Amino acid sequence: MKYLNTKSHIHFSKMIPTKNSLGTRYFLKSQDAVAEVLDFITIVGILLICFSIIGLVGYPALRSAQEARYIENTKQTFIVLADNFNKVASGQAPSHGGVIKMYGGRLSVTGNSTIQINVTDSSGNEKKLEGGPMRSIENSIGDTVVAYEGTGVWVKYPNGYVLNVYKPLITNRSDMLIIPVTYISGYPSTSGTGMSKITVCQQQIPSQEGGCGMPELIHNRSVSSVTSVTIIITGDYTSGWQDYFINTMKWSKIADGTFRLNTTTNPDVYILKSQIYTEII
Repeated sequence: MKYLNTKSHIHFSKMIPTKNSLGTRYFLKSQDAVAEVLDFITIVGILLICFSIIGLVGYPALRSAQEARYIENTKQTFIVLADNFNKVASGQAPSHGGVIKMYGGRLSVTGNSTIQINVTDSSGNEKKLEGGPMRSIENSIGDTVVAYEGTGVWVKYPNGYVLNVYKPLITNRSDMLIIPVTYISGYPSTSGTGMSKITVCQQQIPSQEGGCGMPELIHNRSVSSVTSVTIIITGDYTSGWQDYFINTMKWSKIADGTFRLNTTTNPDVYILKSQIYTEII
C-alpha cells in the first residue's frame, strides 16, 4: 500500500517516546531530583527556624528595649516635674503644672506611705513633731512604677528594687535640720497613651482669696537640746528611702523604715509642711 491510514499513524507516533519525555523521566528517577527536593525542604526548614527564633527571642527583646526606653523617658519627665513640684513644696510658687507622655500605663495619686518625725532631748524624752499619710503621684509602665513622693523621685522595678533618681530636699547642717513633709491629695487618674496634664496646688496655708497658698514652717521650740532625730517611713518605696538615709545622709538604721540622726550640736529642727492637691487630666 502506498498510503498509511492517518489515524493509525497518529496513534503510532504517540507511542514513540520523544526526547523531552525521556529526559523528564530520567530526571525524576535520578539523584538530582532527590537532591533538589532535599534542598527545598532544608531551605524551608531554615526559614521556619529563623521565624521561630525571631518570634521567641527577637520580639520580646525588642519589646523589652522599647519598655526600657519608655521607663527612661518617664523617669526624666518626673525629674523635671519634681523640680517644679518642689517649688510649690518649698513655697517658691503657689502652684505648678506639667505634661506627662503616657505609654499605656496609669497615672494617679495613690499609695499608703506615711511619715513620722520624732526628736529626743538631752533628758531622753522623745516627742513627735509631725506625721501622717504622704501618698505619692505614680505612673506605671508595664510592671515598673515611677513615683514622686516626699519631694523625691523613685523607680520601683518588677523585682521589688527601688531606685532613688531624684534626692528629697532634706537639708542637714551642723546647726540646722530642715525636713520637707508633703502630704499629697487628689483622686483623679488617667490611663492609656497620649499626653496628660498634671497640676499641683499648695493648700497648707491657702491665700486670702481661697486659692493656692504657702507651706507651713514648724519649729521645735518646745524641745531644747535636741540629741537625736528619728524618721519613720512606711510604704512601697521604703527600701529606696533606706538607701537614701544610710548612703547619702549617713543616718543610722534602727529598724526597717526607721532612721536616726544622732547629734551633739543641738540643731534647730524645722519641718516644712505642705498639703499638695493634685489634678490630673
